[in-house]
Amino acid sequence: MRFVLCALIALTFSLPQPAAQSALLVGMYLNTWEDITGSNPPTYRTFLLTFRNGKAQLAADIPDLIVPRKNGFWRAGTLLKGSHQEFLYATPVRAVPHALGEYTPENPEWNCAKYEDATIEFVNPDLISVSYERSPGCSLEVELQHATYKLDDLGKPLDIADVLGPAAWAAERKADSDAKSDEPGLQDCVIVSKAAPENWAIEGWSRIPHSSATGPWILVGNYNAQHVCNGGDNYEIKFPIPQSITGVEYHADLLSALLKSDSAKKNGIPANSSLLTPDGDFLIAPAFAVFQVENHVIQAKPALSMPAGVQTSGEFNVVMIQWAMGKHVAEWESELKSLAATKLPEPVVGVGAMQK
Repeated sequence: MRFVLCALIALTFSLPQPAAQSALLVGMYLNTWEDITGSNPPTYRTFLLTFRNGKAQLAADIPDLIVPRKNGFWRAGTLLKGSHQEFLYATPVRAVPHALGEYTPENPEWNCAKYEDATIEFVNPDLISVSYERSPGCSLEVELQHATYKLDDLGKPLDIADVLGPAAWAAERKADSDAKSDEPGLQDCVIVSKAAPENWAIEGWSRIPHSSATGPWILVGNYNAQHVCNGGDNYEIKFPIPQSITGVEYHADLLSALLKSDSAKKNGIPANSSLLTPDGDFLIAPAFAVFQVENHVIQAKPALSMPAGVQTSGEFNVVMIQWAMGKHVAEWESELKSLAATKLPEPVVGVGAMQK
């Protein structure tokens, strides 16, 4: 009996094992110089990177923000109406997106219009964070605000305590107080007194100059309370975001060591936003390149470069990082290649107003 068991164990180890495979879905916000001057609205793109048998491949490039969920892929984005009014939408990927908001036509007699710019800053299968620049018609003051929603309920912004608990709300109060007391001329600003949903969001670390974050995502607040203060500009809320929201970071110790190496510095690999594959065999610097890792050393030349046009954008931000492994890799690849070859329905302005 012992001989038979040993033989079975030996046979098991001698059989071909399924190749390790993983896939990374990277969502990006792109704003070219032409977009900044108003010639074109900013765009979102989704890249699917696959890792099989020691090789990295760009499997799909989609000119939309595609989000994986338990009930299938969804599509998120913003709809531009008129000269500069943007409205947010999120919907199952092949459905017609109904953007939520109230469109105000331009007044030809006043030669001015309402201004509302909406930028997606972070998205995962459940949540979406958005930053806004708003100005009522003919006003010279621009208000900067934030909001975070459930992906399938864009009509109700969430308080920070709803998502991250009471300790996060305490951290927001402290950050708000510190920011207003440290900034010259803001000592008289009203301190935030309630968990107002327009006062916080999840964003990429690069959105706050000199951020102390060590990972790709940070919490931000803005100088709003009962009224706009300092134009509503941003400050960092120092509170750890759970990996259940931001996603698992693989091989953190190895990644930290690699990013301190001469090879990382020579290639200009950004420390905060870089990732390792689940097998630790590739280092990904989203929006830049993918480097193979052998014997804990980053190889000199990229194994894969991101598509042309990303690095030459006037502004680009990573807004989504999602992983798939095992059998889900082929499922994602099949569906996303199909979406890349499909013209998706154009969004329309839906009925109802976004709560502010």
